[in-house]
Formats: sequence, structure tokens, C-alpha cells
Amino acid sequence: MASWPLRLQGAAPVTPKLVILGFDGVDPRLVERWIASGHLPNLARMKKQGTLCPLGTSSPPNSPVAWSSFATGSGPEKHGVFGFLRRDAKNYLPALAPYTIVPPRFGPAGASPPRAVSHRRGSAFWQTLDRRGIPATLLFVPYAYPPPELSHGRVLAGLGAPDLRFTNSSFTLYTSESAEKMVAGGRVVQLTVAGSSIDTRLEGPRGPGGKPLSVPLELRLDLRTKTLSVGMSGKREKLRVGGRSGWFPVSFEAAGLVLRGRVRFHLLSLAKQLKLYASPIQIDPHAPALPLGAPPGWLEKAVGVHGGLPTVGWAHDTSAVNAGALPKEVFLADLLDTMQGRAELLYREIAARAAGLIVSVFTGTDRAAHMFYRDLKRKDGGPLRKVYSLMDRIVGRVARLLPPKTRLLVLSDHGFHSFDRMLHVNRWLESQGWFTRSRQQAEVRFLRGVSWKESVAYSLGNGQVYANLKGRESRGVVAPGADRRKLLDDIRKRLLDLRDPVGGGRPVRAVYDVYDRAASDVRDRAPDLQLAFAPGYRSSWETSLGGAPVGDALVANPKAWCGDHAASDFSQTPGFIASAQALSHDDPNLIDLANSVLHVFGTPLSGNGRPLL
Repeated sequence: MASWPLRLQGAAPVTPKLVILGFDGVDPRLVERWIASGHLPNLARMKKQGTLCPLGTSSPPNSPVAWSSFATGSGPEKHGVFGFLRRDAKNYLPALAPYTIVPPRFGPAGASPPRAVSHRRGSAFWQTLDRRGIPATLLFVPYAYPPPELSHGRVLAGLGAPDLRFTNSSFTLYTSESAEKMVAGGRVVQLTVAGSSIDTRLEGPRGPGGKPLSVPLELRLDLRTKTLSVGMSGKREKLRVGGRSGWFPVSFEAAGLVLRGRVRFHLLSLAKQLKLYASPIQIDPHAPALPLGAPPGWLEKAVGVHGGLPTVGWAHDTSAVNAGALPKEVFLADLLDTMQGRAELLYREIAARAAGLIVSVFTGTDRAAHMFYRDLKRKDGGPLRKVYSLMDRIVGRVARLLPPKTRLLVLSDHGFHSFDRMLHVNRWLESQGWFTRSRQQAEVRFLRGVSWKESVAYSLGNGQVYANLKGRESRGVVAPGADRRKLLDDIRKRLLDLRDPVGGGRPVRAVYDVYDRAASDVRDRAPDLQLAFAPGYRSSWETSLGGAPVGDALVANPKAWCGDHAASDFSQTPGFIASAQALSHDDPNLIDLANSVLHVFGTPLSGNGRPLL
């Protein structure tokens, strides 16, 4: 650790006043369950000394909304992030809600570099502190993207940072099996094995004409030693089955624009079928195509910890598990390793005495719950208990590293539920006469193939419903005022009356007005209604991107992703908060955290929250 950049040049040592550990998606019911069984001793100690209780969350209780509320101390009606996705009212297409990633553009005059733009309104508490000269270190804070530019701090981006294909996270699977070329969240490359040498390519971002740029990838098979030699960009490494490579540098160039990244490989099988998994291509921290954090020098060393941390925000590849490209046990091992790597960086930052505030967020707890929720039925709690146990060990070590007067808060942004059944919302709207396809029995995707002159409502995102409103949507047909209000009230009533033919349960627990409660400067992004699903239910995968399959509206969830929260009822999906000291309110809420931080540092309060400390 001697080479670690302890402090910004010329800065005096700083004793941290407050450290916040965020563990995305940790459910208070599971915390209490495993405290009672003795598996979370460090959180049990915090509970005995001070406070451990549920933490009220955002509506809807998903990460873009919740972490934006954490940062600003206000709800989505003010900060303007209403979910993962929003719709463009001009063309009905989905777009990212918290920010926009603009890929490189290529034209006759050359190439324009990629850029990222935040859509969140309001000032985050770390910006308030920075204006007053108080140094802060932010490690992997979700949806604070692009990463804030702090004059007195250090930032390493988390959820929101894209891969070098400028997607959320896109893997590649090389296989000798017959397979589809494109799958959700990645690409499958079919290999022809006719000897020991296999030459293929790794595709990167799109270049001129929309054609993917690519680089050569050399694979050399040795069945005698049961190894596969992987060669790319001047580096070569031998892998055995189950082995993971180090990071390979990779560079894509077109029209004078150079985009640098890095990728690693995991050999999944060799004997009967060759299967080689390539991670999403990470943005290179030494020459980032898009911002990853600051300051330079520190950033590169921070990412280099633990053999090299992933730079893509969605660091745990759930898409590859869903697609059957990555075994669950490999996913779990990689997830635990990444959590440990992020923890190692955190320990270094605590020792550096470089900031008055440290905020470090771990997302592996959320991803594990998405993929292993069904395993909670096991007597040992399944893989999720292992992940929670690692969380507890991180909490314990941080508590031991902190100076006596430093306060420690541990929290999560929301809880979790099972995800067994799903509602095709557009298909259900169609069954009620509110949504019409251009052609009967033709599947709708991305809201293409919709007869807008006959459709009065539609859905996109996680449980978000929009009226096809005149003057707002480009092909709107519903009159504002009384007609719109009656339509929304009718949709709400029928959704609340909906029964699942399998088991007779009510899939929808509540339906909330959103658009009418949003501030005027963010209202154009807001849905009219937000559905809040009962535990076990969610809007369908197809609905998220504006799809409408044919067939039944309520169907089983077919994917490995078996736990969720994104469109659950916020009142049933709280996070948790733990403090070794008592909190000043016994009903804490996520929006209280911003003013809690500002209060600790003696700065004027803002937003809606109450100081808890």
C-alpha cells in the first residue's frame, strides 16, 4: 500500500466524520432473519449498540429513483428520475431515464467522441459539501453519472457507467454449439473447431455506417494439456476449464477516433463443447472514452486494486446468466470477488485520511437477490446468505478501521420480493379495449406496430402507464382534462380488480398518480400512472421495452432472474439502516440521508428530508 496516493497533493490529513456504506437491495427481513440465526454478527452488534430498522424507500422502489432520492433529499417528482426508462413522446421509443449516453458519431467530417448527459435535477449533498471545501470520496454510488466533478474529492463511477459498446453491459459467448447470434444483453459467436487453431473476432462499438468495429481474437486449443490459449492485442494467456484470465487491453479505431478498453475471459468448457465467455468490454481508466471519475492518477490506481476492478457500472453480468451463457456458480464467484475488490479499495481510502465523508456502495447484494431469490427456500438460505455474510464482514472491518469519533451508517435503498408471475401490461390494456395493434396477432416491440389512432393508453418501463394524450404525445387521441381523468381512473379500477387465473391472487396492489404530482420542469418525463405490484408479480420483460406479445396477459416469469422490486409497492419494499448510535427519528426515510449528511458537517439543509444524526 506504500504506493497508494494517500491524499491530494498538498492536502493535510483529514479525519472522516462520516462513512456511509450502501448495499443495494438488502432486505430488512433477511437482515433480521440472519441476525437471529447468528450469521450477521457485526450488524447484530450495531443493532444492540444503536439502531437497525427499515428505511423508507422511493416510489417506485428501484435503484435509479431511490439513489437519486438519496443524493438530493427529494422524491422523483422533484429530481425527475421516475425509473430506469422513460419514453420519448415524439416517437414513443424508450430511452434511459437517469442520463443519456450518446455513442460516437461518424460523418464526412470525421468522428465526434461519445458523451454522457445527466437528467437528474437538484443538487446532491456531495456537491453542497464540495462548494464549502469539504472533501468527499464517492465509490460506486449508483446513478451519479456522469460522475460529479468535485474540486475537493475523489470519485469512481458506479451504476450508470457503460461498457465500451456504450450499452448497460454486453457480453460475448464463443461456443462450438449451434446458437443464436444475438441474445438479450449480449452476443453469441458460433465457432467451427476443425483443428487446434481458431481465429475469430471480438466486436466492440459501432463504427461508420453502424457496422461494429472488431479486433482479431486467436484461440489455440491443446487437448493434451486441456488448455486454451487466448491471444489478443499482443497478449496471450493459457486457461484451464474454470479459469479466468487477467484483463486484456483492446483498442478500436475509426475515422481518427481511438476507443480503448479491456476485457477478460472465462473458459467454461473444453472437452465436448468449447465455451469461452468474454466479459463486457470495460472502458480503459487510463484513456477513458467516457468519464469514470477523478482525479487522474488516483483513478487509475483505484481501478487497479485487486488485480483490476470492472469499470462498467453493471459489474455483475445478470444478462449472461439469463441467457444461459454464464453458469450461476461462475456468476456468484465473480460477484463475491468483485465485492471483495471494492472493499479493498474502500479500506485503502479509509486509511488514506483524504476525505471528511466517504460513501461506498456495493451492488452485488442486489444482483445476487435477483438471481438467487428462489434459493431462499433452502435451509441454508442459498447463495444469497453467503453474499449477506460478506456484507457483514465488510461492515465489521470498516468499523474496526474507523477512528473513534467517526460515525458509520449502513443502509440499503430498497428491499426485495419474489418474481414468479408477470403482467404483459400492453396486452392487458388491449384486452380492455385501450390498446390496438396495427395487425392482429402481430407481436409489438418497442411500441412499433401500434395503431395510435385507436390506442388511448400504453405502457413502457417497469409498471408505467401513459395516456396517449393530445398535445403531449405526437399521435395523441385522448383529450386533456375530464377525458384523461376518466381513462386513468378506469385503468386504475380495473387493474385493482384484476385476478390471476393461476391461484386467484391480485397482481396489482396499488396504482399511483405520478404525472399530476410532478414539478412542471420534469413532468414531461413522468408517466401518468405507476403500478405497484404485489409480491411475486411484476410487469413483463416485454412491457419494459414497449412490447405486447400475443396470448395471455398474465404468464410465468421464464428467466433465471427470480427476485425483483422495480415495480413493487414502496410501502412493502423498504430498505434498512443501521447505526451504532441512535437515530433522531424512528421512521427514517431514504430522503432523510442528504440532510443528515449536511447536518453532520454543519452546512445549511436542503431538500425535504429530516436530519437523522
